[in-house]
Amino acid sequence: MSKSRQSPKGQHDTTDTKVVDLFTGKPLQSGHAPRIVRLAPELDGFEALYSDTHGTPVAGQEVFSVNVLFWALLSDGKVVGLIPWYDTLLRCPDLNHPETGFFIGYFDPGIDDYLTCAPEHKRAELLAAANYFSFEASQERVILQELPDTCGTHAIFSRHENLENFTMSEVFSWRLLSDGTVQAMVIDLHEVKTWPVLLGDQSLRGCDETDDFRCFFQYRIAVKIKQQDEELQAILQSFNET
Repeated sequence: MSKSRQSPKGQHDTTDTKVVDLFTGKPLQSGHAPRIVRLAPELDGFEALYSDTHGTPVAGQEVFSVNVLFWALLSDGKVVGLIPWYDTLLRCPDLNHPETGFFIGYFDPGIDDYLTCAPEHKRAELLAAANYFSFEASQERVILQELPDTCGTHAIFSRHENLENFTMSEVFSWRLLSDGTVQAMVIDLHEVKTWPVLLGDQSLRGCDETDDFRCFFQYRIAVKIKQQDEELQAILQSFNET
């Protein structure tokens, strides 16, 4: 571990020496969220629960759910669920705002059980995989993992801010990069050389690499869009007006 040095006079040291990076052993910088170091797919139907008010729900309060796409091991050792949310792949505990909802916990529909944190078997799986591959932090931006999308996530593209005209593509896969970011990949049909398209194909492009990417929708919403649901169309048109 490198030696710490004092901050210049008049500046505050942003290092929190109580929390260290799980893999480098170095203290994490406050104000910087722990990076994602490993992903595991959710294949057993776990859902993220959220409500329109902060705190433990009361009887009769409406609670909403969305499918967990991945479980992520963070550099501080924590494990969180990930869900496509608006224009990002959101860490469930970060869902904490009056306009979007407040994260409550996870739900296992198989046994009708509620969890306040990620299931232990997923933490064990991620830690074992991370230790096996012995990842070392690097400034080089390389692909560490590429996993298929299992939630029917769709990406919306539009050159109009109010989504008056838009196209929708299925998210084919997600790539975890060495800097901790996760890219949603869609198929560029003009670049396909052979079918079927497989993980790592040269025809895949990142949503964040295009100027017209707007947001994500999971399968249930995508179906309504394809069916031209009037209520949802109105929401789409007001999406970028707020």
